Amino acid sequence: MATAASNLYLRLPSTLPCTVSFPTRLSRIPHAPPRRIRTAASRTLAPPATSEVPEVEELRMEAESALEWGGVCARLADFAATAAGRAACGEGRVPVGLSREESERLLEQTAAASLLSAPLDFGGVGDVSAVVAAAARGRLLAVREICGVGRSLRAARGVFDQVKSLAEEMPDGRYSPLLDILQGCDFLTELVKMIEFCLDSNLSMVLDRASERLGTIRKERRMNIDMLESLLRDTSVKIFQAGGADSPVVTKRRSRMCVGVKASHKHLVPGGIVLSSSGSGATYFMEPRDAVKLNNTEVKLSGDERAEELAVLGLLTSRIADSRTKIRHLMGKILELDLACARGSYALWINGVRPAFSDRDSSSESDPSGAYSVFIEGIRHPLLLEQSLGIAEESAATEATEVGKEQLSEDHPVPSMPVPLDMHVKNDTRIVVISGPNTGGKTATMKTLGLASLMSKAGMFFPAKGRPRLPWFDQVLADIGDHQVVSVF
Repeated sequence: MATAASNLYLRLPSTLPCTVSFPTRLSRIPHAPPRRIRTAASRTLAPPATSEVPEVEELRMEAESALEWGGVCARLADFAATAAGRAACGEGRVPVGLSREESERLLEQTAAASLLSAPLDFGGVGDVSAVVAAAARGRLLAVREICGVGRSLRAARGVFDQVKSLAEEMPDGRYSPLLDILQGCDFLTELVKMIEFCLDSNLSMVLDRASERLGTIRKERRMNIDMLESLLRDTSVKIFQAGGADSPVVTKRRSRMCVGVKASHKHLVPGGIVLSSSGSGATYFMEPRDAVKLNNTEVKLSGDERAEELAVLGLLTSRIADSRTKIRHLMGKILELDLACARGSYALWINGVRPAFSDRDSSSESDPSGAYSVFIEGIRHPLLLEQSLGIAEESAATEATEVGKEQLSEDHPVPSMPVPLDMHVKNDTRIVVISGPNTGGKTATMKTLGLASLMSKAGMFFPAKGRPRLPWFDQVLADIGDHQVVSVF
């Protein structure tokens, strides 16, 4: 249990729609004894010790559902640049600080990302987690899968170079929180070079230079196939000239090169072997006697080539499997950087401000707000604000045409913003009772504070004025229904 300054209970008597029509009144009841909410819908975000983990996870998911945390994460996904980042946001796996220090670090990253003059280029970074896991299980990776790993590793290094260049251009340290994310990562340069030396990502093939033996086999095979094709071309032309075929035909049947000849002219290929025939039986596909040895050599060299290609792919797969821990760590850091940039872009989109975590008994003459554990002015419910911003964007997109203006006036007559709220709760306050008529915005007020608490823990800015202050809450519990409660610890 945290100190008294970080315990805040907000209670509502009945179910109310989540709409703000006018400011809500907050009544302070000092020195009220704390009471934990133990209903089935209560939730927490702080992972406690071992035995309580399953229960805590259930409570956390219930709390996030009641506060519509998934809606905020879904919107954040729109600003993620990588597939892994979009998936993490879409599934609600946005990292939330497990300590005040961790949340402060996330806020520093968001602040740095919001200062970027242009988005970082994450092009080429793919989600290779499944491929790496397959390699670790012992499955042989295909050429395109190995190339995807190499491409992602090279792209990750490119992202680091971008951030490093920005940090060098701005020595004031503004981009240091972003640089620190990738600082010290192993970009597996040797593995990338090995992959690019052995494989052609555009053609999805193993290159001749991948191994000396492979180069030798392919050289011998090219010479053999040239002789085989020359022999069969000459034979097919002679058959055609003798009336044994409507046109010269050189093809492959049963993995062996052969010529086509009418069944009635089979004698034009003396000593030849019939490999197959056409559906009607009118044409035989025959292997000339002189082509047998060359075909045998082709079959052997083809098998040797495939075996050597598999050996190369096996070696690269093994290297990836051996490097799986480093690859996962690096891709995890790339995901962290992507989410930091997404938070920065989201903050700019909603015109969000950075929250500060308040301390107990931190009041001073220079900072009167320090007497408050919660001091937030002009905050708007993030999801309600997003709806208004979405309408505004649609308005800007359709305003250029007369048809667009008419459609806009019919669908969205007046894009409106949610009513801003002021929240002032003093340090010695243990319980806050919110009263007011139906549709007065009490539910929205509780949800707004709950979301603000989660967003600040996750390093996200929220739409408010000035520098909002609130405690770093260990837990956020929500029970919104006939007996509506949001509790933050």
